[in-house]
Amino acid sequence: MGIVTGVHNLGEPMTLHQFRIFAAIAKAGNLTKAALELGTSQPAIWHQMKLLEERRGAKLYLRTARGIELTDAGRTLLGKIEPILDLVARLQDNQDNPSTQSRVGREVLRVGGIESASAHLLPAVLAQFKARFPNVVLEFCIRTSDHLERMVLAGSMDLAVSGRAAASADLRCEPLRSEKVVLFVPAHHRLAKHKNLRLADVLVEPFILCGGRGGAGVIDRALQRLRGQGLEIKIAMYCDGPTAIKAAVAQEMGVGLIFAESLKAEVAAGKFKILNVPGLELVGESYLIYSQSRPISPLAEEFLALLHCAVTNQRRAAGVGIRLSGLPTRYRPIVGDELLAQSLR
Repeated sequence: MGIVTGVHNLGEPMTLHQFRIFAAIAKAGNLTKAALELGTSQPAIWHQMKLLEERRGAKLYLRTARGIELTDAGRTLLGKIEPILDLVARLQDNQDNPSTQSRVGREVLRVGGIESASAHLLPAVLAQFKARFPNVVLEFCIRTSDHLERMVLAGSMDLAVSGRAAASADLRCEPLRSEKVVLFVPAHHRLAKHKNLRLADVLVEPFILCGGRGGAGVIDRALQRLRGQGLEIKIAMYCDGPTAIKAAVAQEMGVGLIFAESLKAEVAAGKFKILNVPGLELVGESYLIYSQSRPISPLAEEFLALLHCAVTNQRRAAGVGIRLSGLPTRYRPIVGDELLAQSLR
Protein backbone atom coordinates (compact mmCIF):
# COMPACT_ATOMS: atom_id res chain seq x y z
CA MET A 1 0.00 0.00 0.00
CA GLY A 2 1.45 3.37 -0.99
CA ILE A 3 2.00 6.33 1.34
CA VAL A 4 0.46 9.71 0.51
CA THR A 5 2.94 12.58 1.06
CA GLY A 6 2.96 16.36 0.70
CA VAL A 7 -0.42 16.93 2.36
CA HIS A 8 -0.72 19.81 4.86
CA ASN A 9 -1.98 19.03 8.34
CA LEU A 10 -5.27 20.84 7.88
CA GLY A 11 -6.83 19.03 10.83
CA GLU A 12 -4.60 20.86 13.31
CA PRO A 13 -6.54 23.94 14.50
CA MET A 14 -5.09 27.42 14.70
CA THR A 15 -4.54 28.61 18.28
CA LEU A 16 -4.68 31.87 20.21
CA HIS A 17 -1.03 31.26 21.05
CA GLN A 18 -0.16 31.36 17.35
CA PHE A 19 -2.29 34.49 16.87
CA ARG A 20 -0.44 36.25 19.70
CA ILE A 21 2.93 35.28 18.25
CA PHE A 22 1.96 36.48 14.78
CA ALA A 23 0.61 39.79 16.13
CA ALA A 24 3.82 40.29 18.13
CA ILE A 25 5.95 39.67 15.01
CA ALA A 26 3.84 42.14 13.01
CA LYS A 27 4.15 44.78 15.72
CA ALA A 28 7.90 44.31 16.31
CA GLY A 29 8.78 43.81 12.64
CA ASN A 30 11.58 41.58 13.83
CA LEU A 31 11.72 37.97 15.08
CA THR A 32 14.35 38.73 17.74
CA LYS A 33 12.31 41.58 19.24
CA ALA A 34 9.14 39.49 19.14
CA ALA A 35 10.89 36.60 20.93
CA LEU A 36 12.16 38.95 23.65
CA GLU A 37 8.71 40.49 24.08
CA LEU A 38 7.07 37.06 24.36
CA GLY A 39 9.81 35.58 26.54
CA THR A 40 10.46 32.67 24.20
CA SER A 41 13.04 31.53 21.67
CA GLN A 42 13.24 32.30 17.95
CA PRO A 43 13.10 28.59 16.99
CA ALA A 44 9.88 28.22 18.99
CA ILE A 45 8.38 31.24 17.22
CA TRP A 46 9.50 29.97 13.83
CA HIS A 47 7.94 26.55 14.50
CA GLN A 48 4.56 28.03 15.48
CA MET A 49 4.55 30.34 12.47
CA LYS A 50 5.37 27.40 10.20
CA LEU A 51 2.32 25.56 11.58
CA LEU A 52 0.14 28.64 11.14
CA GLU A 53 1.27 29.13 7.54
CA GLU A 54 0.62 25.47 6.78
CA ARG A 55 -2.86 25.75 8.28
CA ARG A 56 -3.60 28.90 6.27
CA GLY A 57 -1.99 27.51 3.13
CA ALA A 58 -0.19 30.79 2.46
CA LYS A 59 3.04 32.62 3.23
CA LEU A 60 2.28 35.21 5.91
CA TYR A 61 5.52 37.18 6.05
CA LEU A 62 8.85 37.69 4.30
CA ARG A 63 12.28 38.44 5.72
CA THR A 64 13.80 41.65 4.34
CA ALA A 65 16.86 43.77 5.08
CA ARG A 66 14.67 45.87 7.39
CA GLY A 67 13.22 42.88 9.23
CA ILE A 68 9.81 41.29 8.71
CA GLU A 69 7.35 42.39 6.03
CA LEU A 70 3.82 40.97 5.97
CA THR A 71 2.44 39.54 2.74
CA ASP A 72 -1.08 40.37 1.57
CA ALA A 73 -2.25 37.12 3.20
CA GLY A 74 -0.47 38.13 6.39
CA ARG A 75 -2.07 41.58 6.49
CA THR A 76 -5.50 40.03 5.90
CA LEU A 77 -4.99 37.56 8.74
CA LEU A 78 -3.70 40.27 11.08
CA GLY A 79 -6.77 42.39 10.42
CA LYS A 80 -8.98 39.46 11.41
CA ILE A 81 -7.13 38.33 14.54
CA GLU A 82 -6.43 41.70 16.19
CA PRO A 83 -10.08 42.26 17.20
CA ILE A 84 -10.11 38.69 18.56
CA LEU A 85 -6.99 39.32 20.65
CA ASP A 86 -8.37 42.65 21.88
CA LEU A 87 -11.62 40.97 22.94
CA VAL A 88 -9.78 38.13 24.69
CA ALA A 89 -7.61 40.66 26.53
CA ARG A 90 -10.69 42.53 27.77
CA LEU A 91 -12.41 39.31 28.85
CA GLN A 92 -9.23 38.22 30.65
CA ASP A 93 -9.04 41.60 32.36
CA ASN A 94 -12.62 41.23 33.60
CA GLN A 95 -11.84 37.72 34.87
CA ASP A 96 -8.57 38.60 36.62
CA ASN A 97 -9.49 42.01 38.02
CA PRO A 98 -12.69 42.05 40.11
CA SER A 99 -12.81 45.84 40.00
CA THR A 100 -13.54 45.71 36.28
CA GLN A 101 -16.72 43.75 36.92
CA SER A 102 -18.38 47.09 37.61
CA ARG A 103 -18.09 47.84 33.88
CA VAL A 104 -20.94 45.45 33.12
CA GLY A 105 -24.07 47.43 32.32
CA ARG A 106 -22.19 50.75 32.22
CA GLU A 107 -21.63 52.88 29.14
CA VAL A 108 -18.17 52.59 27.61
CA LEU A 109 -16.28 54.94 25.27
CA ARG A 110 -13.29 53.45 23.45
CA VAL A 111 -10.75 55.90 22.04
CA GLY A 112 -7.35 55.39 20.43
CA GLY A 113 -4.58 57.51 19.03
CA ILE A 114 -1.09 57.61 17.59
CA GLU A 115 1.69 58.53 20.03
CA SER A 116 1.96 62.17 18.99
CA ALA A 117 -1.73 62.86 19.64
CA SER A 118 -1.61 60.72 22.78
CA ALA A 119 1.20 62.71 24.37
CA HIS A 120 -0.95 65.70 25.39
CA LEU A 121 -4.08 66.24 23.30
CA LEU A 122 -6.11 63.07 23.90
CA PRO A 123 -5.33 62.67 27.65
CA ALA A 124 -6.40 66.29 28.24
CA VAL A 125 -9.66 65.81 26.35
CA LEU A 126 -10.32 62.49 28.07
CA ALA A 127 -9.89 64.21 31.44
CA GLN A 128 -12.46 66.84 30.46
CA PHE A 129 -14.83 64.14 29.24
CA LYS A 130 -14.44 62.14 32.47
CA ALA A 131 -15.19 65.21 34.57
CA ARG A 132 -18.38 65.76 32.60
CA PHE A 133 -19.40 62.08 32.48
CA PRO A 134 -17.92 60.46 35.61
CA ASN A 135 -19.95 57.25 35.31
CA VAL A 136 -18.75 56.40 31.81
CA VAL A 137 -15.98 53.80 31.53
CA LEU A 138 -13.14 55.03 29.30
CA GLU A 139 -10.87 52.69 27.35
CA PHE A 140 -7.83 54.30 25.76
CA CYS A 141 -4.98 52.77 23.77
CA ILE A 142 -2.01 53.93 21.71
CA ARG A 143 -1.41 52.13 18.41
CA THR A 144 -0.04 52.69 14.91
CA SER A 145 -2.36 54.27 12.33
CA ASP A 146 -2.74 50.92 10.58
CA HIS A 147 -3.78 49.16 13.79
CA LEU A 148 -6.20 51.94 14.75
CA GLU A 149 -7.99 51.69 11.40
CA ARG A 150 -8.49 47.96 11.81
CA MET A 151 -9.84 48.36 15.35
CA VAL A 152 -12.36 51.01 14.27
CA LEU A 153 -13.43 48.86 11.30
CA ALA A 154 -13.88 45.84 13.57
CA GLY A 155 -15.99 47.83 16.03
CA SER A 156 -13.56 47.35 18.93
CA MET A 157 -12.92 51.12 19.00
CA ASP A 158 -15.40 54.01 18.67
CA LEU A 159 -13.04 56.57 17.19
CA ALA A 160 -9.36 57.31 16.83
CA VAL A 161 -6.82 59.98 15.91
CA SER A 162 -4.66 58.61 13.10
CA GLY A 163 -1.49 59.87 11.47
CA ARG A 164 -2.80 59.40 7.93
CA ALA A 165 -5.97 59.60 5.87
CA ALA A 166 -8.01 56.41 6.19
CA ALA A 167 -7.34 53.85 3.48
CA SER A 168 -10.77 52.19 3.78
CA ALA A 169 -13.93 53.61 2.23
CA ASP A 170 -15.79 52.16 5.24
CA LEU A 171 -14.18 54.75 7.50
CA ARG A 172 -15.19 58.37 7.80
CA CYS A 173 -12.07 60.51 7.88
CA GLU A 174 -11.65 64.23 8.54
CA PRO A 175 -8.48 66.31 9.01
CA LEU A 176 -8.01 67.26 12.64
CA ARG A 177 -4.84 69.31 13.01
CA SER A 178 -1.38 69.90 11.59
CA GLU A 179 1.57 68.55 13.54
CA LYS A 180 5.16 69.70 13.20
CA VAL A 181 7.92 67.15 12.65
CA VAL A 182 11.33 68.04 14.11
CA LEU A 183 14.93 66.88 14.03
CA PHE A 184 16.49 66.29 17.44
CA VAL A 185 19.66 65.11 19.17
CA PRO A 186 20.83 64.64 22.76
CA ALA A 187 21.44 67.97 24.53
CA HIS A 188 25.20 67.31 24.66
CA HIS A 189 25.50 66.41 20.95
CA ARG A 190 27.87 68.54 18.86
CA LEU A 191 24.98 69.74 16.64
CA ALA A 192 23.04 70.93 19.70
CA LYS A 193 25.59 73.72 20.22
CA HIS A 194 24.50 75.57 17.06
CA LYS A 195 21.56 77.96 16.96
CA ASN A 196 21.07 77.44 13.22
CA LEU A 197 22.31 74.64 10.99
CA ARG A 198 22.58 74.00 7.29
CA LEU A 199 20.86 70.91 5.96
CA ALA A 200 24.27 69.65 4.81
CA ASP A 201 25.48 69.76 8.43
CA VAL A 202 22.62 67.50 9.52
CA LEU A 203 22.87 65.07 6.61
CA VAL A 204 26.35 64.07 7.78
CA GLU A 205 24.58 62.17 10.57
CA PRO A 206 22.41 59.06 10.05
CA PHE A 207 18.68 59.39 10.68
CA ILE A 208 16.44 57.46 13.07
CA LEU A 209 12.77 57.47 12.10
CA CYS A 210 9.48 55.61 12.02
CA GLY A 211 9.26 52.85 9.45
CA GLY A 212 7.00 50.02 8.32
CA ARG A 213 3.21 49.87 8.42
CA GLY A 214 1.53 52.75 10.19
CA GLY A 215 4.64 54.92 10.03
CA ALA A 216 4.61 58.70 9.60
CA GLY A 217 4.04 59.22 5.86
CA VAL A 218 5.09 62.88 6.03
CA ILE A 219 8.63 61.76 6.93
CA ASP A 220 8.77 59.26 4.07
CA ARG A 221 7.65 61.93 1.62
CA ALA A 222 10.19 64.43 2.95
CA LEU A 223 13.01 61.94 2.50
CA GLN A 224 11.87 61.21 -1.05
CA ARG A 225 11.97 64.93 -1.85
CA LEU A 226 15.49 65.27 -0.41
CA ARG A 227 16.71 62.25 -2.37
CA GLY A 228 15.05 63.71 -5.47
CA GLN A 229 17.34 66.72 -5.06
CA GLY A 230 20.35 64.43 -5.22
CA LEU A 231 21.02 64.49 -1.47
CA GLU A 232 22.29 61.35 0.26
CA ILE A 233 20.21 60.24 3.24
CA LYS A 234 21.73 57.75 5.65
CA ILE A 235 19.31 55.73 7.77
CA ALA A 236 20.68 54.34 11.02
CA MET A 237 17.47 52.67 12.20
CA TYR A 238 13.75 52.33 11.55
CA CYS A 239 11.64 52.22 14.71
CA ASP A 240 8.00 51.37 15.40
CA GLY A 241 7.24 54.58 17.31
CA PRO A 242 8.47 57.71 19.13
CA THR A 243 9.51 55.83 22.28
CA ALA A 244 11.95 53.65 20.35
CA ILE A 245 13.23 56.66 18.36
CA LYS A 246 13.98 58.60 21.54
CA ALA A 247 15.74 55.62 23.09
CA ALA A 248 17.98 55.22 20.02
CA VAL A 249 18.78 58.94 19.86
CA ALA A 250 19.64 58.93 23.57
CA GLN A 251 22.26 56.27 22.74
CA GLU A 252 23.71 58.65 20.12
CA MET A 253 22.87 56.39 17.18
CA GLY A 254 21.84 59.31 14.99
CA VAL A 255 19.52 62.29 14.49
CA GLY A 256 15.88 61.57 15.27
CA LEU A 257 12.81 62.64 13.28
CA ILE A 258 9.68 62.83 15.37
CA PHE A 259 6.43 64.74 15.85
CA ALA A 260 7.21 67.74 18.08
CA GLU A 261 4.29 66.95 20.38
CA SER A 262 5.96 63.67 21.39
CA LEU A 263 9.14 65.44 22.47
CA LYS A 264 7.88 68.30 24.63
CA ALA A 265 8.60 66.76 28.03
CA GLU A 266 12.17 65.70 27.19
CA VAL A 267 13.03 69.06 25.62
CA ALA A 268 11.66 70.89 28.66
CA ALA A 269 13.75 68.63 30.90
CA GLY A 270 16.90 69.42 28.92
CA LYS A 271 17.41 65.85 27.69
CA PHE A 272 17.07 66.57 23.96
CA LYS A 273 17.62 69.59 21.70
CA ILE A 274 15.54 70.35 18.63
CA LEU A 275 17.69 71.32 15.66
CA ASN A 276 16.81 74.47 13.74
CA VAL A 277 17.44 74.16 10.00
CA PRO A 278 16.19 77.34 8.26
CA GLY A 279 14.14 76.50 5.19
CA LEU A 280 13.34 72.96 6.30
CA GLU A 281 9.70 72.70 7.35
CA LEU A 282 8.14 69.29 7.97
CA VAL A 283 4.44 69.26 8.82
CA GLY A 284 2.16 66.24 9.06
CA GLU A 285 -1.61 66.08 9.35
CA SER A 286 -3.51 64.03 11.90
CA TYR A 287 -6.98 62.68 11.08
CA LEU A 288 -10.06 61.75 13.03
CA ILE A 289 -11.49 58.39 11.96
CA TYR A 290 -14.69 56.58 12.84
CA SER A 291 -17.07 54.15 11.18
CA GLN A 292 -18.94 55.18 8.06
CA SER A 293 -21.58 52.45 8.41
CA ARG A 294 -22.25 52.36 12.16
CA PRO A 295 -24.02 55.37 13.72
CA ILE A 296 -21.78 57.22 16.14
CA SER A 297 -22.94 57.02 19.75
CA PRO A 298 -24.11 60.08 21.73
CA LEU A 299 -21.08 59.64 24.01
CA ALA A 300 -18.73 59.65 21.02
CA GLU A 301 -20.44 62.79 19.71
CA GLU A 302 -19.82 64.52 23.04
CA PHE A 303 -16.18 63.46 22.96
CA LEU A 304 -15.81 64.70 19.37
CA ALA A 305 -17.20 68.07 20.38
CA LEU A 306 -14.69 68.39 23.22
CA LEU A 307 -11.87 67.28 20.94
CA HIS A 308 -12.76 69.86 18.31
CA CYS A 309 -12.90 72.56 20.97
CA ALA A 310 -9.45 71.60 22.26
CA VAL A 311 -7.98 71.74 18.75
CA THR A 312 -9.73 75.05 18.07
CA ASN A 313 -8.23 76.51 21.25
CA GLN A 314 -4.76 75.29 20.24
CA ARG A 315 -5.07 76.82 16.79
CA ARG A 316 -6.43 80.06 18.24
CA ALA A 317 -3.50 80.26 20.68
CA ALA A 318 -1.06 79.64 17.83
CA GLY A 319 -2.71 82.27 15.64
CA VAL A 320 -3.72 79.69 13.04
CA GLY A 321 -6.96 79.74 11.07
CA ILE A 322 -9.73 77.70 12.69
CA ARG A 323 -11.15 74.58 11.05
CA LEU A 324 -14.83 74.03 11.88
CA SER A 325 -15.73 70.94 9.83
CA GLY A 326 -17.79 68.48 11.83
CA LEU A 327 -18.05 70.75 14.88
CA PRO A 328 -21.56 70.89 16.41
CA THR A 329 -23.08 74.41 16.45
CA ARG A 330 -23.23 74.66 20.25
CA TYR A 331 -19.43 74.19 20.40
CA ARG A 332 -18.42 76.65 17.70
CA PRO A 333 -16.51 79.84 18.58
CA ILE A 334 -18.60 82.96 19.17
CA VAL A 335 -17.65 86.64 19.06
CA GLY A 336 -14.53 87.33 21.11
CA ASP A 337 -12.25 84.77 22.65
CA GLU A 338 -14.92 82.81 24.52
CA LEU A 339 -16.31 79.46 23.45
CA LEU A 340 -19.87 78.37 23.95
CA ALA A 341 -18.39 75.15 25.27
CA GLN A 342 -17.06 77.02 28.29
CA SER A 343 -20.58 77.82 29.44
CA LEU A 344 -21.33 74.09 29.51
CA ARG A 345 -18.53 73.19 31.91
